[in-house]
Amino acid sequence: MAGKPFVIFVLGPPASGKGTLCKRLAEDHNLYHLSAGDYLRYLINGPLAGQPDIVDAVRYGGTRGLVRGDVIVSLLIEKIKEEMSKGESAFLLDGFPRNLEQDKAFRERMRSDFDIDTPDLTISISCPKEVARARYLNRKRGDDSEDLFNKRYSDYQERDTQVVELYRKGLIEVTADGSLSIGQSYLEMVKTLSGEGAWTNLTSAAQN
Repeated sequence: MAGKPFVIFVLGPPASGKGTLCKRLAEDHNLYHLSAGDYLRYLINGPLAGQPDIVDAVRYGGTRGLVRGDVIVSLLIEKIKEEMSKGESAFLLDGFPRNLEQDKAFRERMRSDFDIDTPDLTISISCPKEVARARYLNRKRGDDSEDLFNKRYSDYQERDTQVVELYRKGLIEVTADGSLSIGQSYLEMVKTLSGEGAWTNLTSAAQN
């Protein structure tokens, strides 16, 4: 494994379109889309199924704070290293970090393991609660319910927004509301990214 990873945090409330936007951005610009929630769910149904403390914490809290920051960070960084060994170099961390503890633990590990400050970019997707609720309930995924949505949205407002404020100065903000389709939100995101030096350096290097 050579080089150092380029890391983009992607933040936003549940059902704001993070996953869809990240998937498209990854496909169009040769990035690795690493959804923290999806990856944890994969682990507890496979490689970590025999570790009940992590399994229970993920099932009942996921990335929203019940799993210790250092545990999540260790799992994500090992995944980044695994993918770097296969040639990946730029990562979209979808739905991470969810709180300041996770942010601090991740940055400390990145300095320790790669000698870099991270993230390179932070994207925040804003979406009104009513629009997010409608999308959440319409997708009919697993145990999705209005009560669970309300809890997740409250968690976002209480914890995730602290991370948004931490990166406010250099934040790339994307609006996903009722007047914009996901496609329009994507175009807005790419347009905003094109004005960021770190992004243009990344995409230029990928084309050479």
